[in-house]
Amino acid sequence: MTWTFRVAYGTEVGESLWLEMVMRQGANEVRQELPMVYLDEGHWQLEVHADLAGDAVLEYNYVLRRENEILKEWGGVRTWGKAGNEGEFFMFLDDWRSAGAVDRIYEAKVFQAIEPDDRTLGTAGREGNHELNLHMARLPQGLVPCVMGGIDVLGDWNYDKAVPMTEVSPNIWQIRVDLPLDWQVQYKYGLFSKEECRAVRLEDGEHNRVLDASRRNADRVRVCDEEFRRGADQKFRGAGVAIPVFSLRSKSGCGVGEFLDLKEMGDWTAAAGMKMLQILPINDTTSTRTWTDCYPYSAISVFALHPLYLRVDSLSYPLQGEAMFRMKQRQLNELKQMDYEAVMGVKWLVTRDIFIKHHDEIIKDKKFLAFVEKNWDWVLDYGVFCVKRDEFGTADFTKWGEWAVYDSKTAEALAISTDVVYYVWLQYELDRQLQEAVSHLRSIGVALKGDLPIGVDRESVDAWIAPHLFDMDTQTGAPPDAFTKKGQNWGFPTYNWEEMKKDGYSWWRSRFEKLSRYFDAYRIDHILGFFRIWQIPTEHVDGIMGHFDPALPVKLEEFSERGIHFDYDRFCKPFIRQDFLSEVFPKVVDGVRQDFLNDLGMGCYEFKKEFSTQRKLEDFFAKLKPGDWANQDWIKEALLAMVTDVLFFEVEGSGGTAFHPRMSMVDTRSFQDLDDDLKAKIKSLHDDYFYQRQEDFWRGKALEKMPAIRGASDMLLCGEDLGMVPGCVPGVMSAMGMLSLEIQRWPKGGESEFFHPKNAPYTSVVATGTHDMETLRAWWRADEQVRSRFAWDIFGVAFPPQDLSGELALRILEQHMWSPAMWAVFPLQDLLAMDEEIRSHDIYGERINDPSVSPFYWRWRMEMNISELAGEEAFTENLKGLISASGR
Repeated sequence: MTWTFRVAYGTEVGESLWLEMVMRQGANEVRQELPMVYLDEGHWQLEVHADLAGDAVLEYNYVLRRENEILKEWGGVRTWGKAGNEGEFFMFLDDWRSAGAVDRIYEAKVFQAIEPDDRTLGTAGREGNHELNLHMARLPQGLVPCVMGGIDVLGDWNYDKAVPMTEVSPNIWQIRVDLPLDWQVQYKYGLFSKEECRAVRLEDGEHNRVLDASRRNADRVRVCDEEFRRGADQKFRGAGVAIPVFSLRSKSGCGVGEFLDLKEMGDWTAAAGMKMLQILPINDTTSTRTWTDCYPYSAISVFALHPLYLRVDSLSYPLQGEAMFRMKQRQLNELKQMDYEAVMGVKWLVTRDIFIKHHDEIIKDKKFLAFVEKNWDWVLDYGVFCVKRDEFGTADFTKWGEWAVYDSKTAEALAISTDVVYYVWLQYELDRQLQEAVSHLRSIGVALKGDLPIGVDRESVDAWIAPHLFDMDTQTGAPPDAFTKKGQNWGFPTYNWEEMKKDGYSWWRSRFEKLSRYFDAYRIDHILGFFRIWQIPTEHVDGIMGHFDPALPVKLEEFSERGIHFDYDRFCKPFIRQDFLSEVFPKVVDGVRQDFLNDLGMGCYEFKKEFSTQRKLEDFFAKLKPGDWANQDWIKEALLAMVTDVLFFEVEGSGGTAFHPRMSMVDTRSFQDLDDDLKAKIKSLHDDYFYQRQEDFWRGKALEKMPAIRGASDMLLCGEDLGMVPGCVPGVMSAMGMLSLEIQRWPKGGESEFFHPKNAPYTSVVATGTHDMETLRAWWRADEQVRSRFAWDIFGVAFPPQDLSGELALRILEQHMWSPAMWAVFPLQDLLAMDEEIRSHDIYGERINDPSVSPFYWRWRMEMNISELAGEEAFTENLKGLISASGR
C-alpha cells in the first residue's frame, strides 16, 4: 500500500515538518519518524510504502522542528484503519491542527457553560472515494455545516443542492462523496438550515478551496481538519465583570464576600447581559494569621481553598452560639472595608465549635469520606501542614525541628488526628459551597474565570513536600516599569523547570485539572514567567537587583569584542563617590562613612563586608533600637538604593566569565559617570541582552512547557502578558490558543502612549484596568498632562475635566465593547463610573492593590450590596443596552 501525506502549513526559513507514525497489524507494531519534503510555500508532502495484509491501523501526527525546538500539532494522533478492499493508493490531505485556531479555542468549556448545546453524533456512511472532514465548534442554532462546489454532486454552487455534513465525533463534520480524481474540484463550506433544507450562507474568503489533479493516482482521498472560515459576525464576542470574591458585599456574608455570594453576583451579571464573572485567586494564604495573609497571590497550597470564603451559617451542621455570631456579623458587615483579622477570628472560632460538636458525625459522613478519597493526594498533607504551622507558630517549616523535612509516613500517621481532620473538613465544606455556586452560574449561562498565581509561597505545603521542584535560594519578582521603578520582589521561590520536565510537568497539570472543577476560564498571572522569570538572589531585597532566568548571559570576551575594557570593580560593585555622599546623606554623611563604608582613597568608597548586600542592611536596620542615629527609614532606603548602583551582575558559578546587565542601568550614577563612547558601547550591550539575543531561546523554553499546560484541562486560558513583553510571546500564545490581555493605558511595544481597543487581536481580552492599577477615575485625576493627552489622542477632546465624567467613562467603555476582542472584561468600579448617581464618592478608596506598597492591605469592598446593585435597574438596563448594541 502507498500512502501520500500532504499537510498544509506555511513554514519559515529554518523550519521543517516531520511525520510521526505507528503501523499496527495484529501483534506487530512499527514506529517511524520521517522527514517530509517541502512541496510549496504552503505544503509539505511525504510518500510512504508499506506491505499490509488484511486489517491494519495507522496512527500518525505531524511535528514541526526548528533548531532545538519541537512542536507537535494539537489534538493527539490521527487514525486510519484499513478495512476491506479500499485500493492500494491512499491520499491524506491534512491541515496542521493548531491549538490557536478559533474553533479549537471554541472547544473550551467556557463556551459550553454559556452556550450549552447537546448534539447527537451520527455516521456519514461508507460510500464515496473522497472523505471531507471539517472541524467546527459553536454552531448557530438550527444550522449545520455543508459543502457546496463547482460539480453536480456538490450542488454546482446551488444553495438548494448543498450537501449537509454529519457530526461523526465532537466538532468533526464529515461527508463521503464520489469525485473525479483527475479533475480540479473547487468547493467551499457553508451553513445549512435544517428547517429550510438549503444552504443559507457560505464561509468567508474570496478564494475557493481546491482539490487539484495531483490526486489522479489515488484510490481514496481523505481531507482532514479544515477549519470553517468565519466572518467577523460569526465569531463570539462576550462581556464580563471582574471583582475579587472578598470584595463582594451581601446581607448574608460576614464582613467579606463568600463563595455563595457568587450566585447573586452571577444573577446580576446575567441580567446586565454579561457572560463572565472574573475573580482573583481563592487559595488558602493563612501563614501568619495576621492581616498580611490577605495577599491572595501568596498561597500556602495550590489546591486548598481559603476558609475566608466559607459561609459558616450554611455548613452541613448548624451554628453554635448563633446570637453571638449574628452580632459579630452585623458589626463586620457595617465596615466599609474588610477587617481580615476580625473576619478570620470569627470564622476560626465558629467552625471549630461546630467541628468539635459534630466530630463523630463528620468522620462517618459518606460525602466527606468520598471527598477525602478523591483528594487524598493533597488534602491530608495540607491538613498536617496547617497543624504544624499552628503548633510552631510559623509557616516557615525550616523551624519545625524534626518536622522540617517532610516524611510521608510520619505525615500519614498524623493525618488521622482530630486537628488535621478539622482542616480537611473545612476544605470539604469550601468545596461544597463553591461547587454549589459554580452549578448555579452555569445554569444561568455565566462562566466563572479564575486566576492562577505564577508563584507559591516559600513557606507552603508545596515547598515542604516537594522542595526539589523549587529553587529555594532565589526569589521571583518583576523588573522595573513605569509603575514600580525599583521593580517588584514577590518573595516566591523560582521553579526547577528541569526537574518538573522529567514527569511532563505533572505538578502543573494537576493544578489545572483541579481548578477545572470550578472554573470555565483562567487568567494565568504573569504568563511571561513561562518564557523566563525575573529572578532575584535572596541576598537582595529590591526587584531591580534581579535578572531574567533562564537567559543567555554576556560572556567576558564580548566586552573586548565591542572595544570595552572590562573593569570588574568599576562595573560590578556599587558606585560610591565622595562628590554625592553629602548630597544623599545631608547632616549624617560622616556617620554613614564611618559606620557603613570603607574608604578606598581618591574619593572612592565601598560597603563594609557586613553591609555588602541589601539583605544584610535590612537585617541590620531591623535590629536598631529607637534613638539610634541611623534608625530612620530614609537612611535605610538611601543605602539600599546605593547597593543597586551597578552595571552588571556576575553569573554565579561562572568564575567571572559571564554577566547579566542590570536593568535600567542608564539611570545609575555609575553609568552617567562614563564617557560618551563607553556609554554607547555598554548601552548597546544592554539592549542586545534584553531585546534581541534571548528571543529564540525564550520561545523554545516556553514551547517546552506550554503544550502540557494547555492540554491539562479544557478551560479557556488567558495570559496576563503585561510589562516587558518579549517579541516571541504573542506568537507562542497565539499558537497555543491562549488569549492575550490588552489594557488601553498600558500599551505593548512602546509605539504609542495609549492603546486603542479597536486594534486588539480577536484572541484577546480587553480591559480598562486590572487589580494592580488605579481605577479609571483615580487614574484620570492623577496626572493632568496624561489626562489631556489621552482625551485628545483618543477622543479629540481638548481641556478635559479634572474628574472623569459619566459621559466620558461611557465613551471609554463603548470603545472596549466595540473592540474585535473575544472578551471585554471590566472591573466593577469602572462599570459604575459611567453612572454619576451610584458610583463611589471615594475615588481613591476603590483601589484593590498598589504593587509599589509591600505589604499592601487587600480589603476593598463594594459600597452597595449586590441586592442594591441589582435594584439599580436603570443602570443595569443601560449597561445591558451598551453590551447588546456592540454585538456582545
